[in-house]
Amino acid sequence: MLMLFFNEKSCTSSITQEQADEAMHDFIQVCRSTWKIYQGTTLVSEVPMENLEIAPGYYLQQWRNEPRNHDAWQFMRRTLQRKAPLAGVLPKPPDDQDSDYRHDGTPVLGLAAAHLMNSPAVSLPTGICWKVPWLKVAYETVDENGYLHGVADVRHIASGAHVVEHEEWIRDTAAAAVTTGAKLWAQRETLFPHLQLVPDVEQNLLDLTNASLPSVRQELLRLNTAAENWHPGQSEPSWAAKVVPESETRIKQGLCTFTDFDGSKKLFSLHCRFNPSPGRIHLRLITEEGKIRIGYVGRKRLTDGVPRSAR
Repeated sequence: MLMLFFNEKSCTSSITQEQADEAMHDFIQVCRSTWKIYQGTTLVSEVPMENLEIAPGYYLQQWRNEPRNHDAWQFMRRTLQRKAPLAGVLPKPPDDQDSDYRHDGTPVLGLAAAHLMNSPAVSLPTGICWKVPWLKVAYETVDENGYLHGVADVRHIASGAHVVEHEEWIRDTAAAAVTTGAKLWAQRETLFPHLQLVPDVEQNLLDLTNASLPSVRQELLRLNTAAENWHPGQSEPSWAAKVVPESETRIKQGLCTFTDFDGSKKLFSLHCRFNPSPGRIHLRLITEEGKIRIGYVGRKRLTDGVPRSAR
C-alpha cells in the first residue's frame, strides 16, 4: 500500500470558491496519476475529506454535490482508498514521547505523518509554497532519550510534475509490494510501461520461486529505466543492469529463441542475470518503438552436448 498523507495546511489559503474548484480538479488529477502507477494508493487525512473546508465557508461536501464535479468525486469515492484519522495508520508512540512538526511555524499533522511513515504528502495547489516536490519541515521530539530537533525533507506532490519527479520511487515502492509472479504479470503495464513481455512470460513468472521474485522484480525495473531513457539515435540503451549477448554456440543450439507476439520464433540473444544463479532474463530491442521486449524469464536453459565453457 502507498499512503498519501493529505497536507491540511493547503486548505488554509484565502482563495475563492472558483479557485478552490480548480485546485480540487488538479488535486484529483494528481491522485489519478499516482494511482495509475500504484493501484494500492490510499489517501490518508486527519478528518474525512468531505469535512474539509477547501475555501473560506466552502466545504468539499458542497464541492462534491455540484454536477460538474460528479466524475472527479466518483474516482475519490469508488477508486481511491481513503482513511481518516491519521492516528488510524500511524504506529502508537511511546507514552513518554512528545513530537511537534511545523512548516513555516505552523503545526502540520499531515506532513508529520508523511515524514514518520516515509511516504509522500499531497497538497491542494493553493499557494506558491506547495509548488515544490520536497518540503522542509522542522521537528522537535522529546522522549526518554532526551530532546531531538532538526529539519526533515518530506516527499511532496501537488502537481503532475511532482508525480513525474517521484515516479521512479513510487514505481519501486509498488514493485516491492508485489509478492507473487501472478501479481507481477498482472501489474506489468503499470510497473514496467517501457517493457513488452511476450505471452509466454506469464507462465515464466508463475513458475518463479519465492527466492527469485525480488531479484527478477529489480532487474525488470532496471530494464524499464533503461528503456525509458533510451533516446532516438542511440544504438542501444544505457543499461542500468549488466546486459550481454549470448554466445554463438548457444545461439546455434536455439537456447535463446522464443515465441514472439506474432507467434513466430525470434532471437532474444541479449540477457541479464537474476539470483539465485543461473537465472536469466532474455530480451531484444524494438528500436522503432524504443521498447525492450522480454522473451523469457527463468533458469538458464541447458541442453546435452553444449560445451561447459559455453554455458
